[in-house]
Amino acid sequence: MIVDLVFYGAVLLWAITVVPAAVACCLRGQWLYFWCGWLTLGIPWYIGALGRKPGQPAYEPRRIAVALASTAAAFLALGFFGARPATVLGVDGGSLQNSVGNSLIFDSPSGCGREGQAWSCSKWDSGSSGAVPYRVKVNDLGCWQAVRVGYGGEGGSPKRLSGCVTRYDFLFT
Repeated sequence: MIVDLVFYGAVLLWAITVVPAAVACCLRGQWLYFWCGWLTLGIPWYIGALGRKPGQPAYEPRRIAVALASTAAAFLALGFFGARPATVLGVDGGSLQNSVGNSLIFDSPSGCGREGQAWSCSKWDSGSSGAVPYRVKVNDLGCWQAVRVGYGGEGGSPKRLSGCVTRYDFLFT
């Protein structure tokens, strides 16, 4: 989870900040930084956007500390949302079905059904040429554990499954 948090936070932070940094380089006329940025995923754009022009007064250390702390907080918040979106969006039957058994075209178009504290989901089993039901429990982070209910078929559907609802499960439900 920590690796996901760092990776998704870095990707989201980069995507949100790289465009304004490129625009700042253009507005300042720092064309060398701008053109080199295309070759290095925008890293020189940050340097050009944050660099001082000749004759410009020095930045206040307090403002730099606040900017760095704000950036770090945004990095962690966006990373956490990217890694575990269910903490903010909640878990619904469609996203859970997509995570547990992928989308089932013929069997469960509405997704998983709620059964008290647990969910009832299906997973395709090619050995039985049908869907195998699972009882799924989900925690607050959107991670789930599933136990097969009934016969597992010849395809060898596992008795237990586990995983987490990701942003892809929300996007492709």
